[in-house]
Amino acid sequence: MALLMSLFILSEATAQYDQSSYSIIGLGNVNWGGYSHNAAMGGLGVTYTSNFFLNNINPALTVANSSAVFQTGGSLDIRQYTQADNQYNSVTGGFKDFGFSLPIVFNKWNLSISLNPYTAVNYGFTDRNEGAGPDGSTPVVEVEGRGGLDEISITNGFKIKNLMLGFKASIIFGSIQKEDRFFLEGIRDTGFGNSVVNTTKSFHNLSFGVGALYKLPVGENKWLNIGGFYNPELNVRQNNLTTLENQSQGGTVFDRDTLINDEAEKKTITIPQRFGFGVSYEKYRKLTIGADFLAQDWAGFRDEDGDAVPAYGNSYRFALGGQFTPNIQSNKLLSLISYRFGFHFEQSPYFVNNESINDIGINFGLSVPLNAIWGTGYLNLGATLGQRGNVSNDLVRENYVKIHIGFSLQDITWFTRQRFN
Repeated sequence: MALLMSLFILSEATAQYDQSSYSIIGLGNVNWGGYSHNAAMGGLGVTYTSNFFLNNINPALTVANSSAVFQTGGSLDIRQYTQADNQYNSVTGGFKDFGFSLPIVFNKWNLSISLNPYTAVNYGFTDRNEGAGPDGSTPVVEVEGRGGLDEISITNGFKIKNLMLGFKASIIFGSIQKEDRFFLEGIRDTGFGNSVVNTTKSFHNLSFGVGALYKLPVGENKWLNIGGFYNPELNVRQNNLTTLENQSQGGTVFDRDTLINDEAEKKTITIPQRFGFGVSYEKYRKLTIGADFLAQDWAGFRDEDGDAVPAYGNSYRFALGGQFTPNIQSNKLLSLISYRFGFHFEQSPYFVNNESINDIGINFGLSVPLNAIWGTGYLNLGATLGQRGNVSNDLVRENYVKIHIGFSLQDITWFTRQRFN
């Protein structure tokens, strides 16, 4: 059942789940990982262990699932952009991630497969020069970008007493599409049409990562979890296809020409290393509270020509969050719900007009258990209230609300021996 659902979801994987005016820079918004339940805790996940939920932040935590677990989720992004006296609102949403974990040797070796975004590009701008065209017309430039990089991973997690180790092999792939449309508005001469430049950059390559976690007992069913992960620098193959279209004012294409097609040149970009570490206190099926620090220096990014991007700088993220379940043995729904809270501060990779673009937010959510004859299911809900950037120095401030929705299923029947035919 879980595998069939994952195949269906893959067909919808191109939906946009994120947006930002700053995603016009480089590869777009960086996704630090985590499912909907992680997002409700500010992104906490380097040392957050659970038998019911997956972890795609630290490869070592794959082995925390003693039964087969399937998980998927999406998000809705509601955002207000402010620059000087101008404001604009937009909404986007869609599929975000899925994962499947399968125990190979009970409580010792797990294998997982996951798909999650690595970066996201979703922006649109319009530039108008009132009355500057022929016969008092207005030249208009519309710029739009969509896409991003995705990561599909196979992870092996191993447990040796209180030590967990994880090894991840991934394929980084995806494409970024940019459209620049030039036209005149308010002109009577129908001899003027539209010019459209379409650029598609596609990416692919293999990557690897490692992680570790140590569970230090500090009492009966209580642990201090200490862990971290590391993903080395990565060279990713990039292909660039740029075309020019001449259109009538009605949008009919009457001429198309290829400006760039560098597939044969085998160019690459360089994505900098990423690492993170964290610590958490865990009381079994009752309480977890912890803090994470993740970093990736995007000043080390190199484009297809080997050049640095001036608008890229050092990026890091700090997350503080936790989870509380009143009474896992109760038969009352409110006592079985897991309540989550969190805070995050992120220095994004963007460095614009000599200023770092910071992202700060509060997070909260819950997991509601669902009745399922085949195992244990949860509906995971969360929300983030945040702000990115500011209005000083002609920058853009983004106030946003993100709604996180996910579903997880622990399928215990896969490893239950049949007693009757």
